[in-house]
Amino acid sequence: MSKNFLIINCTGKNDSIALLKENSFFIKDLQTNKVKYELLNLEILDLLKSKKTALDSNFSILVNTGPGSFSGIRIALAVAKGIHLTNKIKIFAYNNFLLNAVTCLQKNQKVISIQKTNNFFYSIQIDLKNKIVSSPILVDFKKLQNGNDTIVVPKEEKIESNFTSLDKPQVHFGEIDLKNLSFLIDNNLLEKKLIRPIYLS
Repeated sequence: MSKNFLIINCTGKNDSIALLKENSFFIKDLQTNKVKYELLNLEILDLLKSKKTALDSNFSILVNTGPGSFSGIRIALAVAKGIHLTNKIKIFAYNNFLLNAVTCLQKNQKVISIQKTNNFFYSIQIDLKNKIVSSPILVDFKKLQNGNDTIVVPKEEKIESNFTSLDKPQVHFGEIDLKNLSFLIDNNLLEKKLIRPIYLS
């Protein structure tokens, strides 16, 4: 697998594009909820030009499949597929459930990773091999209180009453940090074949 990536992260929260090139990250923030197909293409071209980079066989595309904004994810996937067809480079994907939990995954823990979308909390389960073993479901806070798995919540939800009331030492507050993608890449945790967006309502 290539170690150089064009990263497209457009889920409606901290939208950005980035280059991972020779182990260095170059991140460009985008105006959230203003992502359009033509604009995203122009932003990518501008980033590539500023870093004097051409997308060739040494690069792959890495796109965030959610959860998050339906339109943002759809546009990101469309742009990624367009670049894939034009430049003949591979597409891989990641999701916020895994990325938010990287700190705990590095410790080989079973994890329940939680994400908020459309004012609802959804969770997935990650096993000791860092594989997702469940589909996203609405969070049952009573079950969380009685369980023993490590719970990872986005740090911006730290003041959410449902989490502050959980009397559990294994509650951690993660962060969507694109630099943590290196862990997912190095540990073969990217989606490779059937890339599906995570649309939750």
